[in-house]
Amino acid sequence: MPRFRKKTGSGDQTPQDVYAGLRWTALRSGRNGSFPRHDAHPDVYGLVTDFFENGNWVTVAALGDATTSMYTSTGGDATRAGGDAAVAAGSKRLLTIAQAHLAAFGAADDGGYPAYGTVRFHLLTGAAGRYADVPDGAFWGRDADPLKPVIAALQDVLTRMRQADARD
Repeated sequence: MPRFRKKTGSGDQTPQDVYAGLRWTALRSGRNGSFPRHDAHPDVYGLVTDFFENGNWVTVAALGDATTSMYTSTGGDATRAGGDAAVAAGSKRLLTIAQAHLAAFGAADDGGYPAYGTVRFHLLTGAAGRYADVPDGAFWGRDADPLKPVIAALQDVLTRMRQADARD
C-alpha cells in the first residue's frame, strides 16, 4: 500500500497528495444521486480500477456521467478523456459489462488499495459500493478469470484513451 506524506511548511500538495485526492473523489462520486441511471447499467454508475505499473499507482475512473479519467501517483491527473466520443462509448460498454457481472463483486468496498500482485475493481453501486480483486496475470491477459469480460472492456477503454491522446 502506498504511503503518502504531506509537504511540511509550505502548504503545497505533493503529486501523491493530488493523486490521492483525485482518486478519493472518483471513489465517492455519484453517491449523492447526481449521475443519471442508465437502462444498460441501472445498478452501476461507475467503475474505478487501481493497479500498480512501473513502480507507480494508476487509477482509471469510468463514471456514469460519461467522464473517464486516469490518475497516476506521480502526477495526479494523467488523462481526462471524457469529451472523446469513442472513450465515452467504451466506458458505457464497460459499465454495462460490469452490470452483467454484479455477482462477482461481493465484498463491501472501503476504498482500499489491492494487495501486491492484484488489481482492484471498485464498483460504484450506491452508498456502499463493492469491489473485486483479480490477479495481475489475468489483468494483463496471461491468465483466465471470471471477470475477464470486465478486464477486456477496461483494456478497450485504455486503448481508446491512448488513441484519443494521440489525436490531440
